[in-house]
Amino acid sequence: MVQTMDKAASTEPPAAATQTRIGAWIVWSVRWWALLGGVLVMGLALMTAASAVSNLITGIPFSADYELVKHIIAIAIFMFLPYCQITGSNVSVDVFTERMRPRAKTAMAVLSSALALGFALFMLVLMYGGLLSYLKYREVTPVLKLPLWTAFPPILLSLLLLALAACVTLVAHLRAMRVLKTTNGTHP
Repeated sequence: MVQTMDKAASTEPPAAATQTRIGAWIVWSVRWWALLGGVLVMGLALMTAASAVSNLITGIPFSADYELVKHIIAIAIFMFLPYCQITGSNVSVDVFTERMRPRAKTAMAVLSSALALGFALFMLVLMYGGLLSYLKYREVTPVLKLPLWTAFPPILLSLLLLALAACVTLVAHLRAMRVLKTTNGTHP
């Protein structure tokens, strides 16, 4: 099952081409995970605005709104990483790659996907260790007494989705490399 996107219907960057149901499910999951991250950020924006208005009107902002912002924005940032990987929206330096041949660009894409996979797995291991540490020592925020470990499960899920997204992009770029090899590097 090849995933395509109607460019006229959306300005969203196209996801990596996938030819399997699992790949399509990963792309779908990554999109919905990023949308949920957007909902969290929108909720934070509304809460911050309401706190500012409350402070202007009554002189009393919401207690510990900054604690929630710090906690939830960290989660949301990780929620966007898989989407950036699956759509190729990570930072790239076009000055260095604009004059490269298609085969060299594809090789760079393969390398970047492999590095993203390594990064995701490395961070997954480190963050899992952080979760275990916070579960052991039960640290909480000063005002709301929100346990700090509660940020880790969605971050771990985000890193797992990032690893899966990197696998999808790696396979897609390897397929593109194979096509370029068979067409002598003339395929766009």
